[in-house]
Amino acid sequence: MMTHTNTVFTTQFVGQTLIVTPQGNSTGFRYNDIHAETNAVITAMDRQNARNLVINFNSVEIVGSIMISAMIKLARKITAKKGQAAFCSASETMKEVMQSMNLTRLWPYFESQEEAIKSFESAG
Repeated sequence: MMTHTNTVFTTQFVGQTLIVTPQGNSTGFRYNDIHAETNAVITAMDRQNARNLVINFNSVEIVGSIMISAMIKLARKITAKKGQAAFCSASETMKEVMQSMNLTRLWPYFESQEEAIKSFESAG
């Protein structure tokens, strides 16, 4: 289990599941940094043959539209590879944002990272 801490995201593999944790609101980062790190995460997904993705919001209260777009890009990438994606550990405010954008209809939400990982195991 290796953890990489970058400026925008912390990434960690747990088996074939990639955990991505935003490290702050997108207003605190340059667009280019978010874009570059999103692409680096996609490269890591491919290189490590990730089967699942968990986006863990435990380090942020809320994220802006640029960061949400990056999270959607990552989730779409993993589901295009026939993998599964999930969100977890969001603040009440962040959960409301995800629900209002219908993101939790596309990818499930779990209260903890452990629950999200376990859901992949039970899904097959």
